[in-house]
Amino acid sequence: MKSVEYCRPARSLARYRSWFDDDEPTGEIRTIGSLVSSAITVVDETASVDEIRQLLCELRIPAITVVDDDRSVRGVVTRTDVLRAVDTGGTTAAEVMSRFVFALPAETPVERAAALMAFEAVGQIIVTGDNGELVGMVSALDIARYLAVREGYLAG
Repeated sequence: MKSVEYCRPARSLARYRSWFDDDEPTGEIRTIGSLVSSAITVVDETASVDEIRQLLCELRIPAITVVDDDRSVRGVVTRTDVLRAVDTGGTTAAEVMSRFVFALPAETPVERAAALMAFEAVGQIIVTGDNGELVGMVSALDIARYLAVREGYLAG
């Protein structure tokens, strides 16, 4: 496996209808699976901090998921992790990643994910499918955008 790649979700997200698709507000519970809108960027544990820094800047994303050869989540590298890293030229994802990962199933209501993020003071949650497979990542900004659209402060 290359040290850096873009990972398509393991299964179709069609069952998680996008939160901005309908033009009438409903009482429907929205899930974090419906907020996952694009492929997730993943790296393996040997990716260099320089590669990760470049990806974070180019893609304008808050974090990158670290996976093993079987696509199992090993950790998360955030912008803060990269800033804290003392890069001596050979620092890898395995050395700077947060090994404790917050993950929730795609069916989790958005409000529950927001509560977890607020309580644990984290900026992103890994989204998993029915069998624990990696589906995507939802950030605090994704949730804020969803709430702003839902309340009519932002056009969907």
